[in-house]
Amino acid sequence: MRLSLLLLLAACLLPAQQDRYQRLMRGLLIFDAHIDTPRYFLDEGYRLAGEHDYYELDLPRMKKGQLGAVFFGIYAQPQDYPPQSWLPRALEVLDALRREVDANRGQIEFATTAADVERIHASGRRAALASLEGGHLIAGSFGVLRMFHQLGVRYMTLAHFATNDFADSMTGDPVHNGLSPRGRDLVREMNRLGMLVDVSHISDKAVLDAVDESRAPVIASHSSVKAIAPIVRNMPDEVIRAIASKGGVVCINFHAGYLDEAAYKVYYANRAERDREIQQVLSRHGNGPERWELVRGIQKKYFARMPKTDYRLLLRHVDHAARLAGAAHVGLGSDFDGISGMVPEGMEDVSRYPVLVKGLIELGYSDADIRNIMGLNLVRVMRQAEEVAAKP
Repeated sequence: MRLSLLLLLAACLLPAQQDRYQRLMRGLLIFDAHIDTPRYFLDEGYRLAGEHDYYELDLPRMKKGQLGAVFFGIYAQPQDYPPQSWLPRALEVLDALRREVDANRGQIEFATTAADVERIHASGRRAALASLEGGHLIAGSFGVLRMFHQLGVRYMTLAHFATNDFADSMTGDPVHNGLSPRGRDLVREMNRLGMLVDVSHISDKAVLDAVDESRAPVIASHSSVKAIAPIVRNMPDEVIRAIASKGGVVCINFHAGYLDEAAYKVYYANRAERDREIQQVLSRHGNGPERWELVRGIQKKYFARMPKTDYRLLLRHVDHAARLAGAAHVGLGSDFDGISGMVPEGMEDVSRYPVLVKGLIELGYSDADIRNIMGLNLVRVMRQAEEVAAKP
């Protein structure tokens, strides 16, 4: 099925479009705003160098898909870890990312600025960047935030799956009616540091508050479109427009359940049962290496129950956001390696990004718009955040 979808799309391109595609791919920077692989480095000994037939990112597949830059997610889900573990867990995952990048320095380099991304991409290597997924990870301390910035973290999601002291979560209890006063202070401090403010996961009102407070453009690092899939984690049109109104970028999530409401309903109905099975496997197998393969088997079993989606639905989300807000305000935030293998057909891993380039050509996007959507919009907002930080 995967091959047939790729062949089908290739066949749709006229000879002139094929030539255009080949020219466009030469030097194209593909930049994904959110991939969650680092926890596997720490927990499973997963390594970037070898090509794997599970999970969604490694260096060989990055090369095949021409993925030039990635914001890697550093997180400890608030519902999975006690509060005292949030900060040490985040530091351990960040350390695992830095060590893995250093072990493969001939192919990938850690980046902290827009100029770094451009330089590393021009050298033919991949740029690795770090982000924090959830304000709970800084333990309520702006000093800890500043230390994470010194360690190379360049964006932070204000909240994750639970409301925290800074912001209401989309999936948590509303406490602040958006951002708290402390959350507004946090946005200002992130502006001062040059860290991008990430508004994925937070409530619609909190997004609007963040846009209002921030002097730099904000990003939604991995959020899809509510007008197509009306689920809690997706963004309504008015919020997408608000982000774009101040130069921000909405990066579309590839999670099959976020792309299609029917798929989400099945996923949500089965999630508690799936998670119980996973916990039972982990408790029975202790530290045995086989436990992770068993976990992946459970995830595949439940994914198979969901209605099928494919890359064309993903393109619908990209196209809707671009037509609504402008192609200068849309990007990619796959959430690969954080979506339990629930990927659309034709976009199974990072080797598949060229499918989106072909799809955007078919949809009539200009070369400039395709370059922006595939990566340059993220470089732009990084540079703008750096410029805001440089102002007195």
